[in-house]
Parts: sequence; C-alpha cells; structure tokens
Amino acid sequence: MKPLGSLVILLICVANSDSSSAAADQRFWAFESARKVSIPRPKQIDRVRTPVDAFLLARLESEGLTFSEDTDRVTFIRRLFFDLVGIPPAPREVERFLADAEPGACERLVDRLLASPHYGERWGRHWLDAAGYVDNVSFDGDLTFKQLHEGIWRYRDYVVRSINSNKPFDRFVIEQLAGDELVDWRRAENFTPEILESLTATGYLRSIEDHTNAEQSGIGQRYDVLFRTIEMVSTSLLGLTMHCCRCHDHKSDPIPQRDYYRLMAFFEPALNVHEWIQPKSRFLADVNPKERALIEEHNAEIDAQIEPLQGELEIARKAKDTDRVASLEHEIQARKDQRRTFGKLQAIWDVAAPPASHVLVRGEIGVLGSPVDPGFLEALPSEKPGSEDRPALGQGETSGRRLTLARWLTTPQHPLTGRVLVNRVWHHHFGRGIVSTLGNFGQTGSPPTHPELLDWLAVYLVESGWDLKALHRMIVLSTAYRQCSTRPPAEEVSGPRSIAERVDPQNRLLWRMNLRQLEAEIVRDSILAVSGQLNRTLEGPPVDITTPSNGLSQAVAAPTPTSAHRRSIYLFARRVYPLKFLELFDAPIMSINCTQRRHSATVLQSLALLNSEFLFQQSEEFARRVKAMVGIEPEAQVRVAFQLALGRAPRKTELEDCLAFLSEQTAIPITDPRSPDKDTPSGLADFCHMLLSTNEFLYVE
Repeated sequence: MKPLGSLVILLICVANSDSSSAAADQRFWAFESARKVSIPRPKQIDRVRTPVDAFLLARLESEGLTFSEDTDRVTFIRRLFFDLVGIPPAPREVERFLADAEPGACERLVDRLLASPHYGERWGRHWLDAAGYVDNVSFDGDLTFKQLHEGIWRYRDYVVRSINSNKPFDRFVIEQLAGDELVDWRRAENFTPEILESLTATGYLRSIEDHTNAEQSGIGQRYDVLFRTIEMVSTSLLGLTMHCCRCHDHKSDPIPQRDYYRLMAFFEPALNVHEWIQPKSRFLADVNPKERALIEEHNAEIDAQIEPLQGELEIARKAKDTDRVASLEHEIQARKDQRRTFGKLQAIWDVAAPPASHVLVRGEIGVLGSPVDPGFLEALPSEKPGSEDRPALGQGETSGRRLTLARWLTTPQHPLTGRVLVNRVWHHHFGRGIVSTLGNFGQTGSPPTHPELLDWLAVYLVESGWDLKALHRMIVLSTAYRQCSTRPPAEEVSGPRSIAERVDPQNRLLWRMNLRQLEAEIVRDSILAVSGQLNRTLEGPPVDITTPSNGLSQAVAAPTPTSAHRRSIYLFARRVYPLKFLELFDAPIMSINCTQRRHSATVLQSLALLNSEFLFQQSEEFARRVKAMVGIEPEAQVRVAFQLALGRAPRKTELEDCLAFLSEQTAIPITDPRSPDKDTPSGLADFCHMLLSTNEFLYVE
C-alpha cells in the first residue's frame, strides 16, 4: 500500500465546511498532487469539503450527476447522534447546535460526540458483531435454558474502552490475536493493568461455539472449534470466505487448500487438539499464577474443614435436631465466608509446544495429507514481519505464532486489513459499503463502486496511525454525508435529481444520502432515552434476560431496579435467542459471527411496537416526563413530545391532528387495568405510544 505524504494528512485535517471556494480549490489540487491520483478536477469544486468528496464527485460528474443539496441542521444532528453514539439528541443538544452560528459548528459537534463514552458503546457493538461475541456458553439450542460464559463480559468492556480511548486499530487487532504473547504474565509478580488488558483482549477468540465440555466429545469437536475460528478471523479481518478451502482449493479465489491449513497452524499451539483444554477450564485468573495457586490452596483447606461439618449437618437434619442444624449451618457459612475468590478472564494462550500441522485430505479429521508450516496467504503480496516481531518471552513458553500473524495482518503493506476496516466504517455511515459484501472481498463478493476511494481511505487510515476517530471525522464532515436523503417527487420529470434517479436508482454513486433503518439495539435504546428511563452506566456483568417458554424474554431489573433499562450492548447476549424485542428488529444470530446485518420491515415489528409490554411501560414513562416538563396544556405537550421523540417541532397539520387525537383519547373511559395511573392521562400516554411507533422514529431520518 503506497504511503501518503504528511502534506496530505495536514490538508485533510484543516479541511472544513466553512472554507471558501478558492480554499477548497487549493485543497483539492494539493491533495491530488500529493497522492498522484488521476481523477478529473470536479466542476463543482466548492462542494468538496474533504478528499472523500473529490472521489465521489468526480465519479458523479462522469455520469452527468452531482451531489444533492445539504440536509437541514436538525436532520444532520439527528443523523450524527445515531451514527456516532446510538441515541437521539436531547432537545437541549438540538437547540445548542442550531444556536451555534459560528464557523466550525459541525466540527465542534462531531468532536463532542467522538469524545462521548457512548461512542465506544455504539461502535463497540459493530466490532462485537464481527467477533461473534455472546455471553452464553457453547450451544444455545434450548430456548428456556442459558448458561453464563463466566467473565467473557470483560472482553466486551475491553472493546468499548479501546474504541473510546481511540486505541490505534493495529494495536487493537494485535492485542486480540496475541495479547498473551505481548506480556510476560506467567512470571509477573503482580498483574498490572497492561497485563490484564492484554489477556482480556484475547477473548476475541473465545466466543467460538465449543461443544467439548461433554465427556463423549472427541477430536472432531476440537477441530470444529479451529475451523470456526478460521472462519471468524478470515471474515472479520481479511474479508475473505475461506471455509470451502477446508476441503479443496477455493473455487473462485486464488486460495489453495494448503493456505487454509497454513493459516490454521498459527492457532494450533493454543487450540491444540492433542493437548485440549475444555472451555469450562480454559480461563485465566485476574491474579498472577502464583497468587491463584495460593488462593486455591487456601480454599481447598476451607473445603476440607467444611466437608465433615456437612456430614454432621445431614445427621442433625435426620434427627430433627433444629438447634444443632442452626448451629452447624451458621458454622458452615462462616467457613464459606473465609474463602477467597478471583475473577475469570476468558483468554487464549499456548498450552503446549506447537504440534505438527497437516492438510486434512478432503477436510476429513484423521486423514492427514502434506505437512505444512504456519504461513500467510500466497495470493496477498505483503512483506513478512521481521525477527523483531517475535514475543519478548523466553524458555519456549509461547510459540509467538499468533503474534507473527497479527503483525502480518497490521503491516502497512497488507492489502486487505485496512480496506476491510474502512469499508465497514463506510457501510455503517452510508448504509452500504464501497464493497457491499463486507465479509467477502473475493470474486463472489461485490466489486467496489469506488475502488480508488477505498484504496485512498485505507492508506489514510494507516498514515493517520490507524486513527478511527480521524476516519469518522473526515467521513461525517464530507458533503456526501451531509446530503439530504429524500428522493425526487414522482411527478418530477426533469432536473438533476430526477435524472440521477433514472441513471442510478440504487444510489450506488451516492448522489443522495441513503435512507437507513435503525438497528435493533438503537431502537430499544432510543425508546428508553426518549422516555427518560435509560440507565447510562458503563461496563460490568451482563443484565440477565428471562427465559419464558413462549419466547417473550425481557430484561431483568437486577441487581438494581434500573438494570433492565441499561443500553442493549449490556444485555445478556445469546447466540440464537437474543432478547425478543431485539430479535424482532433483526438482532443477528451468532452461529459464528455477523459481518453484515440484514434489515427488514415486518408485521411482527409493528405488532411489537403496538402491543408489547415494554412499549406500554415506556409510553407511560414518556407521558409522565412530558407532563413534568410542561404541565397539562395539550399544545405544549405535543410540541415537547415531538422534540423529545423526533428532534423537531410538529408541522401545523400534525399539531392540529395530534390535539384532536389527545382530545378524543382523553374522553375515553379507562377500563384497562394496565392503563396509566391518574397522574398520567391515558390520552397523553397513547399519543406518546403513537410517536414511538412511527416510521420517522424507526429510521435515522
């Protein structure tokens, strides 16, 4: 990947929407000269706010098209809030932005949102999809049963913290693949924050479905874990589908079968099928090995003291000696209180010397083919990491294989890692990636709509120090991102936007902004934010969800009464049965991972909004909030409810219709015992329910 000059980075950073046309013209040509990209000079150079626009506008003008006009500021702030922090803007935020008439208002808003702790929650969710993160152990085939993968939530919090702190993405990848090989945790006298962070990061490789806890599990189930690991890593980082290479050479891409097993060899010292550790035992303590041994020795002594007391307790119970039973129970509990504990880190580490690796003939377990060494994909031209990339650990405690792989994936010359990442970021901002198949950059995936732009963004990411916030900032401040999303009226037969509709009806060239549906978690979080009930506490163990046989699971209000109202990223994540409300709005099934969510509009979603207990409760809370803010005057209630839910004032006809609705609903006698109490008029709660069920609430704009 050809590096950018420092001049380009400087020019990008100073580019902003308030620059004059002449300044924009100067920026564009300096950018083009430094990058040596052969693209035509756009005719509408004044629409170029960032280098992104130069690429897009050049392509549009080649088709006789141009950008649409900028969207209004109310829509823009709502778009930014959903994209960067995942909740709607509060009315005071909208007022603050609209009142800021000074140059750089958009830049200041973007910087505030990127500095918010909720930014990490929003973009952490995207990465957790790609990593296949779940909270339950192994298979999730029983609706009414779930089992916590103890401590795995620490990996989720690591992701959120890393993104909030703007950890360079190359370091982020290296820690997740080989954090245990970056630190000498085996001989550490104390586990420093750096050691704990590095070990926790390897939870990236621990959400893979693993059936080997069962006594009858065999080597086939162990290999299945390796196969799933390769699929998760290849789709999330390389953007390649490699599962077919397990059995034969790839039918479409230049990936021979041996490359699959060369890649798998990097993971075999840790996931060693001959020295296997069952998932119930594959964890590290959050204390050093010496301290863990002392804790376990101490607890063993306590257990030895408790064992005879348990026998005496059984005898006393049979004899119905209540005084003796009470005394023994008290003594046993006192001994249990003396036990010491440690937290669990679901991590990966090398468990034995690297085994001999082989191609499996036709992918069959036990049918060994040619031996292979760890190696990179032959079709990807990139420099191999040097000897300085070996782990700084001695005595054969770790092979260094995963660290070597991680260094290769993040070397500036790697042709895929940077492109896969920026394409994923682009997808989440525009609703479609430059390559629309996020997990498949191969021949069977979609070709890029703007290949030069994809290359340029990847190089920019590397040259910026793998700075994701800088990438976000450049994209969301572009003219392309600020466009309106409306289609031209059907009756319009002329004009630039109607021409664009005919030339590019799918909007692949981005002549307007795409209309985007909110993701499942954002729908739920937005409802809670609007009702005033959202618990914004960061990090911690997952909030439990119920397991009713009818499947209508709900969040549990424990350990605090507001726990059920925490952001959706903190709810117990199941592989197959997520919270029912999220499932209806297309929360993904994590068979392995999810590189790209699907979006649907179904009757079940409408029914959930109209009839779910969650919406009834939050509509009542929304109504109470409105009443507390403006009292009982109907027009004031309608206006503030619109501002809270939709970020705008009602139009004249909307105001008239809503006032009529409130009047009619308030006149209806309350017969439903679930209706709001006397302090919250039913008409207002119904009106709030209606706002939360509108299409406008369910879409970014």
